[in-house]
Amino acid sequence: MFSIHFFVSSSILLFAPARDISLELVLLRVLPFAAAIVLVILVTLFRRKKARERTQIMQAAAAQLGWTFSAEVPWNYIPGLDRFTLFTQGHSKQIKNMMYGEAQGVKAAVFDYNYTTGSGKNSATYYQSVVYLEPASLALPNFSLRPEGIMSKVLSAFGYQDIDFGQRPEFSRQYLLRGHDEPAIRSTFNDRVLSFYENYPGTCTDGGGNQLFLFRAGYRFQPQEIQGYVGLGLELTNLLKQY
Repeated sequence: MFSIHFFVSSSILLFAPARDISLELVLLRVLPFAAAIVLVILVTLFRRKKARERTQIMQAAAAQLGWTFSAEVPWNYIPGLDRFTLFTQGHSKQIKNMMYGEAQGVKAAVFDYNYTTGSGKNSATYYQSVVYLEPASLALPNFSLRPEGIMSKVLSAFGYQDIDFGQRPEFSRQYLLRGHDEPAIRSTFNDRVLSFYENYPGTCTDGGGNQLFLFRAGYRFQPQEIQGYVGLGLELTNLLKQY
């Protein structure tokens, strides 16, 4: 009786499992990258969808006001932006969803503005809506007004400019006011203007000449809020005209 012997090469025993293990390792390494790419694509598509929706509702709001609408405008559409603090920050600056017309005889616009700071993993993009008013009769010193935070209080202690008003401690507590011509700025910010800002905490403003920008940092207006914010800007304009 014959017996049959099967001989399996040791090389086969050694390498066959290795091929399976290598495939598993490759998959383990590739799958996270593939998942990350898919996630990036999905996030990009979602953001584009939300951007289209934002444009549509802003266009509808412009139509209700009887204003002209442009989804995007060139950077120099509003002259002299680089004179104002908001527009000197960061990079990749964009003006979108611009609506413009007149409000109570004043040239006016509302738009979304975004800019980016840092780069790569350390980058951050900031979005806000802005009311722009250009009254022919306004002549303001250049100034920048922001809500005062902990860091600005610390910097003020080391000489960082912050124009305070001793007779209005609440305004001085709430806001950081800066500008080159301090005497002119103090004259502009009379008691009625100071009271306005005390009543609307968190309001940011850049002004100079006959240009005024009003916004809330990091906040985009809802369509139903636009008229209210334009009205707020007009109220401030009337107070500043007394300068």
